[in-house]
Amino acid sequence: MGRAKRVIVGGGGNALSILHRGRVCAMLKEAHPHAEFVDFRETSTRKLDARKSAAAVLQQLGKGEIDAAVMDARRIPLPLPGALEIAAVLERANPFDVLISCESLILDEEPENTCIAAFEAVKRGQLLYYRSDLKFIEGNDDFGALFASMKRGAINAFVFPAADVEALAQQEHVVEVFTTSICTPVAGQGALALIVPRSKRDVLSLLRDLNDPSTAAEVELERLFLERVTKDGRGPVGVLGNVEANAFEIEAAIAAADGSEKISGAVSGAFADRSRIIGKLADELLAAGGEDIITAFKKLRGSA
Repeated sequence: MGRAKRVIVGGGGNALSILHRGRVCAMLKEAHPHAEFVDFRETSTRKLDARKSAAAVLQQLGKGEIDAAVMDARRIPLPLPGALEIAAVLERANPFDVLISCESLILDEEPENTCIAAFEAVKRGQLLYYRSDLKFIEGNDDFGALFASMKRGAINAFVFPAADVEALAQQEHVVEVFTTSICTPVAGQGALALIVPRSKRDVLSLLRDLNDPSTAAEVELERLFLERVTKDGRGPVGVLGNVEANAFEIEAAIAAADGSEKISGAVSGAFADRSRIIGKLADELLAAGGEDIITAFKKLRGSA
């Protein structure tokens, strides 16, 4: 690449997205000191929720307003538009969820009818399955707003991705980390991906230097499972993969939003045989009741 190469890097407008984008630009500048990486801040996405912000960022890519996007891997749609490509996935941070509680109580210690906010339906469903007496409501993905709600008594606690809490340097407020025995995270949680138009081969080449092969493989596994059970990525599904050398393990859960049912399972095998093995797990969980849970969820959300 020539010295004059200039890459516009975009993403969401909230505080967390800006932090991630700044980190990625710094990494790119270090890896390619003769190229220029410019942080493009689009304030029009600042007030959008996470899903709408992701759509707006992808539109910016499609229109050529930005050359690359830094996205939370949870927000990458299924399927990814054909004109776009995942150029790199950064090394994964903590993929689990944590509990932030006003009284510093872990989930088992929370009193009955405690009001807890959680963003994704599958997390609310799994935690309600674990403790049906608690009151779970739909939260948002803004740590500051949730923390303020908790402090003024609107909620007693909230669930948030551990990686995001760490990025915001708010670990001091964590009272519990949920393992998959309680709450399996959503696909891609804890990972950042760099999305680029396929036509920008020079940008693709630059960004691929940041790719972490193990994390990229884990995100691929999780998205593969999610696609097999939901087709479009929409559904109360948690899934977490782990890749070491040529082998993988994957855990998954499908949970009714009201906590009435949770279908879970795990498989392992050779990475080269991932499609068949993950397909088998998906079929088993769907047949065990997962398909009914996903159908009911989509009907309720109007996406059936």
